[in-house]
Amino acid sequence: MKNIYIIEDDEIVRNLLVRYLDEIIPDHKIVGISEDGVEAKDDCVRLNPDLVILDLYLPVINGLEILHFLKRKIPDTKVLIFSGIAEKKIYDIAVEGKADGFVVKTSGFEEFYHAVKTISEGETYYSSDLQISGLSTGVL
Repeated sequence: MKNIYIIEDDEIVRNLLVRYLDEIIPDHKIVGISEDGVEAKDDCVRLNPDLVILDLYLPVINGLEILHFLKRKIPDTKVLIFSGIAEKKIYDIAVEGKADGFVVKTSGFEEFYHAVKTISEGETYYSSDLQISGLSTGVL
């Protein structure tokens, strides 16, 4: 069983992710949820999840800062960026920060599921909805 931690400031999206993951991906367990980057950093170091699903736009500490922190403190934890914004600059910083994947929120549940499963199996995954010139998408 893989342990998942969700960092998402939108309550509706958080609740949807929890329900979806609990129903569709039974071999995963949600070990923590946070709407705040400060709380999430401490929780993740303490809980050492297998996978963190990370929104980029969060109050106090943004998701890219959290990504860099997690990869320094718990490098074996996989990080899936889950964002409504797919700009080249953001993508570049996420790749530089060693994100294990990037899914655009508009991609839909099927692609989100595929990304979670792919990353959980040790590969990287970038959404086909990353409409940025020169980007390679899908399983890398």
